Amino acid sequence: MKKLLYMASFFALVFTSCDPMEDAYKEVDEANADAVADAKFFSDKVLLETGYTLTDADYALSTNTSVSGHMNFSSSATAADNLPEVLTNMKVYGEAGSEYVVNYNFYIPSSKVSDASPKAYEMTGNDYDLLGEGKGEPGQYGNFDKNMPIDEYLPVFLDRRFPIAKVGDSKLLSYKFYGAGDKYAEYEFDGTVWTNTSKAFGYTSAYELTEEDYKLMGEGKDQPGEYFNFSSKAKADNYLPDFLIGKYPNAVSGDKQEIKYVYYGNYYDNYIGYILNEDGWKNNVTVSFNWETGEYVLKTLSQTINASSLVAYKDKTWLFVPPIKFVKSDKTPTETYTLVYDDYKFVGNGGYGNFDEEEDVVLEKIAKIIKNKYEVAVGQVYSITYKYYSSGVTNKTVILEAVKDN
Repeated sequence: MKKLLYMASFFALVFTSCDPMEDAYKEVDEANADAVADAKFFSDKVLLETGYTLTDADYALSTNTSVSGHMNFSSSATAADNLPEVLTNMKVYGEAGSEYVVNYNFYIPSSKVSDASPKAYEMTGNDYDLLGEGKGEPGQYGNFDKNMPIDEYLPVFLDRRFPIAKVGDSKLLSYKFYGAGDKYAEYEFDGTVWTNTSKAFGYTSAYELTEEDYKLMGEGKDQPGEYFNFSSKAKADNYLPDFLIGKYPNAVSGDKQEIKYVYYGNYYDNYIGYILNEDGWKNNVTVSFNWETGEYVLKTLSQTINASSLVAYKDKTWLFVPPIKFVKSDKTPTETYTLVYDDYKFVGNGGYGNFDEEEDVVLEKIAKIIKNKYEVAVGQVYSITYKYYSSGVTNKTVILEAVKDN
């Protein structure tokens, strides 16, 4: 009887003991399950090509009604917030460690800036005194009048008030004119003398229309060539798009051009900006500056422009890559990190778990690793230690600062 009990116990032990291959089988099963899940996940997806441009059908996949309704991104419906979802719904994927450029439409709303008090140097009593206090001189009453040519007096004043001016320096002056109050004039230093430029706020490259240009736009009644100007009856935007086509026949989409023109009955410097797209020259900005009152008005019209952003694919998820680049720095690090094997593998250096490329390539790969590991923001400083092979493996450390990439 005891013998039978011993045998039963022996067989029970044999059949209840652990199979030494059980854990291995389990790992294989899990790996197979992961492979099956991956195959199923990627079965209906295609690889995104860098430089891809979104189509109307792509925008329509967004759950943001502004994006899907207007077929663009904007400051209120940003690419950062909405582009990853669009890519996900497009059923595209990316390769790990790679960044992709995606092109899209970006809407810029209209805006208006009006400044009746431009940043000008305002002449005081002592300034007028520098130009003489005798009869008929500016210092007598602290102003100019019709008998005092400002282009003779103001360059002298600027020489005395700003004796260390550099070539290209400009000054917008506010001065008092008898019977007319405050007036404005702008001067630029050429290295020897101050010259009245009469230019308005950066539009020095604008093309100034000539009498012949106005004539080309029509010389009949209420047309620009009748009096060589635009007016309420001869509106600039009704004539300039066609004029620009003839003036710049070799222009390509995206080109911009500013035009300086005369408008009937005012003392303004008038500028109007155009950008060329597939529909022709479109007005996108107007600028006017009144040299009598100092009033400055900038109007930017709404427009849709071509834009692009970087995205990356991580853990089966699309991520927006902020416009940030890394530069070497000597600042105190905000993050300190030593690369591990998975980091090298992420950027294609998993074979030996180190770098052996030129420095610029190494820094580019480290930048990708930082973006993959951290939520990067401008101003953050990273101290990164990594393994480098050159006749042997050594540890190196580099400090990189995140800065805005324009």
